[in-house]
Amino acid sequence: MPLIIITGYPSSGKTTRATHLHTYLQAKLDSPDTPPQQRSQKLHLISPHTLQISRTSYSTAASEKTARATEYSAIKRALSKDDVVIADGLNYIKGYRYQLFCEAKALLTPSCVVHVAAPAEKCREWNAARAEAAERWDGDTLENLVFRYEEPNGMVRWDSPLFTVPWVDSEGECEAVWEGVWEAVCAGGVKVRANQATVLKPAAESDYLYELDKTTQDVVSLVLEHQKNSGGGGELPVPECGKVLELPGQDLTVAQLQRIRRQFIALNRQHPVGKQRIRELFVEYFNGNFRD
Repeated sequence: MPLIIITGYPSSGKTTRATHLHTYLQAKLDSPDTPPQQRSQKLHLISPHTLQISRTSYSTAASEKTARATEYSAIKRALSKDDVVIADGLNYIKGYRYQLFCEAKALLTPSCVVHVAAPAEKCREWNAARAEAAERWDGDTLENLVFRYEEPNGMVRWDSPLFTVPWVDSEGECEAVWEGVWEAVCAGGVKVRANQATVLKPAAESDYLYELDKTTQDVVSLVLEHQKNSGGGGELPVPECGKVLELPGQDLTVAQLQRIRRQFIALNRQHPVGKQRIRELFVEYFNGNFRD
């Protein structure tokens, strides 16, 4: 069953909406009108609150990385074809949403994104009004996260289907969104098909891990060499590959490139794709981290 990814600015009301959605879906699963095979499914709500991740974890890059890894691991453990997972959190990096999309698709279960569309001004106001200091975001951290927020785009497959929840407290409008989520990803509206990029076939080659490491490093080295000689941006052909790298306007650091490489290796280490496809799939994964 599906993965529902909640996203929005800090203090936009994501957890409130996620709780409402959880209540709505639980009522649906408990309803006698729901088919018996669906009524037996479990519903999981995973959030920084349930994982006891404090807001101070987002004040530095290192602690944020640890917090995000904790969330990712919890979501991955809960995700299955038989359960519904609501991933409540910032989920503001499109590359991270792409990773979650891949995890769901690898299990042939659908996913969707719910965007809580509160304006930044309202988020600042609501944050300042919170009585508990532990529930408030530090001002600089909040502004940094708002600045870095990558809004979901329903035109790309990992943010689709995309549902937008209004920031005004309108039960009628929210009910319509929740019904759309149910119909799209819980009641079978979205069909997930296996593809070579996400459903991975065992490889017979004994040196697969070596090839995985070497091929991805070759592509990273190609990008670094291109940036050194020609600067960032544009399309970069990759030898022995039918796809091209779509480079962002700014030069990428070694740390950024190695992070993408490590994420791809982690996704494919236990699920070999076959040595002949590593290069093409890594280029596709690389592009997915920067494509709008």
